[in-house]
Amino acid sequence: MITRPALVFAGMIALGLGLGTRLDVIPERPATLRGGYRVLEVDLHAHTRFSDGFLSPFDLVLQARRRGLDALAITEHNILFFPAELGRWFSRRTGGPTILVGEEVTTRRFHVIGVGLTQRIHADDPLADVIREVHRQDGVVIAAHPVKPYWPSFEADIDGLDAAEVMHPIAWSGREGWRWEDMRDFYDHERAAGHRLTAIASSDYHFFSTLGLVRTLVFARGDDESAILDALRHGRTVVYDRQARAYGDPELVALLEREPYAMREQDYGYRGSGWLDRIARAVGWLGLVGLVLTRRRISA
Repeated sequence: MITRPALVFAGMIALGLGLGTRLDVIPERPATLRGGYRVLEVDLHAHTRFSDGFLSPFDLVLQARRRGLDALAITEHNILFFPAELGRWFSRRTGGPTILVGEEVTTRRFHVIGVGLTQRIHADDPLADVIREVHRQDGVVIAAHPVKPYWPSFEADIDGLDAAEVMHPIAWSGREGWRWEDMRDFYDHERAAGHRLTAIASSDYHFFSTLGLVRTLVFARGDDESAILDALRHGRTVVYDRQARAYGDPELVALLEREPYAMREQDYGYRGSGWLDRIARAVGWLGLVGLVLTRRRISA
């Protein structure tokens, strides 16, 4: 039975969400050119609640738009299409970023991201078969957070990898068995050994406010999916770590030294963009707390 207080609190949540979304400050995404290419700010690793994320595909698109991202890959664990296609459909209708359809193929031996996919990749397959299948679909294979436990698998099939994540939020926090330095060392070692890997920075977004915290500068001939995939295949990216060290195509790194590119400034807090936005957020949170307490009282 739905009580009157529950309806009031639900209405507060709806009001907070609707008004807060309406009051969002959307960063401008001007077309910036360097060396004849358009410079795009891209996050190639994000999850929704369809795997182990917090946001819906629609919410994820809105968050990416707030972050000023030009493109976003939705890469669920061992899931394809439905979440990413929902996000792509919604983004096209709301002026959001370009959405790339992807999948994070997740096993105990390795995590790899395929972007530009048309069919699901099966996680039970050996890595070599996973790589072949992604390439058969004209997709790009990215070594996801290549920390030491995954090195044996990646090194055995290194020639099939197109790219590797060099920068990741674990550079700030870390977790047991995961070190950002391992990602950097993997990239440096393989490049020194002659293996061409496109440098990638991704947020591996699941929840809270980290979407786009790290991002890849992609030098593309346009801002659609095919142009972004072409740039990734040809290694046209630049990534910066916490110490502002640059990774990626040496010519593009040198280009940005001559003609610096300023990343779009972002607020990763939850302060709101003005007094009305702060009130809307407070109303939404109060409604959520009230609804939870009401449901508990009914259950008791």
